[in-house]
Amino acid sequence: MIVTRNVSILFTLVVFMSSSEGCSHPKMHSQDAEGAGDAVIASNEWFAGARWKNRLLIFTGTGEAADHQRKMALESRTSYLERDLIVIHLDDDTASVIVGEDSPLPESELFRQRFAMTDATFEAVLVGKDGGAKERRKAPFQTEELFGIIDAMPMRMREMRR
Repeated sequence: MIVTRNVSILFTLVVFMSSSEGCSHPKMHSQDAEGAGDAVIASNEWFAGARWKNRLLIFTGTGEAADHQRKMALESRTSYLERDLIVIHLDDDTASVIVGEDSPLPESELFRQRFAMTDATFEAVLVGKDGGAKERRKAPFQTEELFGIIDAMPMRMREMRR
């Protein structure tokens, strides 16, 4: 009898959770849904435009590690640009270009989602021209080490031969 009762309770829960009341998703106002859709479309266009054109160094966090990553990028700006490397810092809500073409960027959350980045601590991700994450660090990339990684990439080697 206990099994029958447990099955009956389980069945009741399944039916309840399947109803529109139990499994409803938060409703967005049509204007909010449109805005979210526009943001996703715009971000996809931005990422598609960067693919095969630029490498990205994206970093999050505040404090000493983020300041150090920013400082190294600015000090070697010309060498970063020679490698088609755009450096982007993600704040809580916004993304900003540190080195590279200053154009409107997707929101920081879209970068975090696309590259599976946390927002709690410092993290840096090197993204290749193919759009894939090549290396991920919890400490800043040292400039010479970063250039060594990039210069060893097959696409970069072809670029240097030209």
